[in-house]
Amino acid sequence: MVKAQISMRKVLGSMFVCLFVISVGAFAQTAREQLGQMLDVLQKTPKDDAVRESIIRLARDLKPAPPIPEEARRALIRGNTALEEATGVDDYARAARHYEDALALAPWWGPAYLSLARAQELQFDYRSAQRNMRFYTLTGISAEDVRKAQDYLYALEEKQERADKTRAEFDSKFGWLNGQWRLTRKLLDRSGYAVAETDPVPARSNVEGNRVTLRVSADTMEHDHRHGGSGSYGSYGAYDASPTRVDDTFRVSYDSSGQLVMEIYGARDRYTCPVAYDWNPIQFVVSTDQRTITATREDLYGPPNCQPSGYSITWVLERAP
Repeated sequence: MVKAQISMRKVLGSMFVCLFVISVGAFAQTAREQLGQMLDVLQKTPKDDAVRESIIRLARDLKPAPPIPEEARRALIRGNTALEEATGVDDYARAARHYEDALALAPWWGPAYLSLARAQELQFDYRSAQRNMRFYTLTGISAEDVRKAQDYLYALEEKQERADKTRAEFDSKFGWLNGQWRLTRKLLDRSGYAVAETDPVPARSNVEGNRVTLRVSADTMEHDHRHGGSGSYGSYGAYDASPTRVDDTFRVSYDSSGQLVMEIYGARDRYTCPVAYDWNPIQFVVSTDQRTITATREDLYGPPNCQPSGYSITWVLERAP
């Protein structure tokens, strides 16, 4: 009787162990299936931080850890190369895109978050860098790396506070420049009559860091539909025309005292008259309600003798309704 009870206990114990192993295996399989489903959701809503965090935590607890796709490794290495050889903001942005591609395939991968945060810091995007460093700390890194990551977060917080302070100061001076604008160019005769006038060109003006930037989307470099081409306002408000900067392009910036400055590039017709290529200040007026900026260049030089023609050019920036 005793032997029979012992034998029965062994059988029941073996059955329990088998059931436990089967249940653990079923759980692991279910967790991996759940990971795949959540990846599909994240692909459709990549900005859903709650889903991303759940994926990181789930992948961290899986044994063995989910493999890193080869394409994700390829994207990380390309990002590292772009970052190491970077010479400007565009290179940092390209590196960040590679890291984002890697994380789209393996959103639980810690090194990609750390690299993305560094690329974003170099672009002065401290908020995004902090976001990705927080994800990095959830990926199962060592206690030592968690400590380093937290210290890095403190540094990013300090940089963000300083950036916010600077932005607030400039917004108080130039915040009215933000928003959608329209640019029109007019050729005026001596009496002030508009001999020629372009259609309004969409323009967007905003304050970026410590500079005012006007961005214009146009079908012409001169805004008078003569030469074709395209361009945009880049650093410090300067109009970057392609292939070369030409007459009648202008920029909006401000001096050290915080006063707006408008300048024209090139003083005469480059094809028939001598040209001293340079930025020359031009007169401008800001309306009292700060919804219109009018800049005027007097005494255009005309062929064939390159004497003042009596015409003037006026650029009118109007805030779009």
